[in-house]
Amino acid sequence: MGVTSISVILAVGPASRYLIEKLPKIKDVRIMEIEHKIFPDGESYIRFPEEVSGEDLIVLQGTHPPQDRHLIQAILIGENALDLGARSITLISPYLAYARQDKRFLDGEAVSIKTILKTFHQVGYRKIYTINIHSPWIAEDSPIPLIDLRAERVLAQHLKTVGLGDSFIVSMGKKGEEMASMVARALNTGYASAESSRDRRTGEVRVELGEVSAEKAVVVDDIISTGGTMASVIRELKKMGVKSVYAACIHALLVGGAVEKIMSSGAERIIASDTIPNSYTEYSVAGLIAEAIRRELR
Repeated sequence: MGVTSISVILAVGPASRYLIEKLPKIKDVRIMEIEHKIFPDGESYIRFPEEVSGEDLIVLQGTHPPQDRHLIQAILIGENALDLGARSITLISPYLAYARQDKRFLDGEAVSIKTILKTFHQVGYRKIYTINIHSPWIAEDSPIPLIDLRAERVLAQHLKTVGLGDSFIVSMGKKGEEMASMVARALNTGYASAESSRDRRTGEVRVELGEVSAEKAVVVDDIISTGGTMASVIRELKKMGVKSVYAACIHALLVGGAVEKIMSSGAERIIASDTIPNSYTEYSVAGLIAEAIRRELR
């Protein structure tokens, strides 16, 4: 009997190499690390070290900071694969950049995520998987299927593991309320959602939160960027007498002094996933990535 050749390649881009060792072995999937380098002028070089003609490729390439570089690399990888004869390309981007600009908040603004999705479509990607996209409703208008994998249960399981399973869960806004309810339901605990508003020009954040009576609370959000909203909620909880407050997120951007803001507001620690490489990673989304890969094998 002849040996059936493996027809699915997990092509790992430079942005997501750190995830390779965390991924479980999956039958009928061959991992290929894409060769890359940065030229002296800052441009990216991409090369497939193996033949891809006739193959189905799943490209694992995050678009976290530096977003523009990682986006260009994802574009080069996809275009190169099809130019070399690949049968299909699917993108897994644990953090999808520009998803927070899903509409025009001020006249004349670019709707950035629409441009990004159109570009991936034009390159030839037939599907995109991501994790806890900031604006999940954009999937309805995406020119290609956009599958949002949710990490709330993974976060909840980690909170149980580290002894925080009995914590009160707090999040921000309507979308945040959904996240808080999912985590709280998995933990069988209570939750509340803070109402936050941000001045579009100054960036100042205002927070309104009902009374919370708890010893421990975990404030959860999909993204921690500058940390302003997170710090404001933590301060409110501390004013209410909550003794221990933890900051938890899926995507830890942590820019512009975010860590200092959060810790100085009274947080015990910051808990983050590994969708973005960071110093506060406590749990992994590798299982969700493996789930996406297995879906493509069906």
